[in-house]
Amino acid sequence: MRNDNARCDSVAEPVEALHEARNARWYVVQTHQNCEGLAERHLSSQNFRTYLPKRQRTVRHARSIRTVFGAYFDCYLFVSLDIRKQRWSPINSTVGVRKLVASDRSPIPVPYGVVESLILATDEEGFLHPKNLLEPGQTIRVADGPFADQLGTLDYVGRSGAVRVLLDIMNRSVPIYINRDKCLIIN
Repeated sequence: MRNDNARCDSVAEPVEALHEARNARWYVVQTHQNCEGLAERHLSSQNFRTYLPKRQRTVRHARSIRTVFGAYFDCYLFVSLDIRKQRWSPINSTVGVRKLVASDRSPIPVPYGVVESLILATDEEGFLHPKNLLEPGQTIRVADGPFADQLGTLDYVGRSGAVRVLLDIMNRSVPIYINRDKCLIIN
């Protein structure tokens, strides 16, 4: 009997963690100039989940050319929070952080699917590859729902996380609206 209870407890923990992750949303953190990495490290040390997409650039100065690495969005990074359960006020006093972007004293969430799309277009080293982002005209496969595994043409990408896909059904293009996280890029 004790082994069954231990098994139930170990299964319940990941379920609770998954539930908490579902309630979390992504928010924008404004950092001081060139302090994105510093702010990310300090937020991570406070157990905040962060996302800082990076890029590399070639810089020419005088007679030298060098490659530098930095934040893809200068002075910004993202933090995942469940503002109902987590204290977010310490973010504003974190080293390297200017402020958590807010309105009426409450953080403004990033629309669903935006940061998730950026994460999907990021490689293992943290570099964002914008060519992997959803763009109209791409052929996509629907990943879930009643049209799962159907191929279509991406027609429109909305700000709210919804996309319009044209599916070829009965020899005509039929538009459907789905969440952008249900789209897999084919080409």
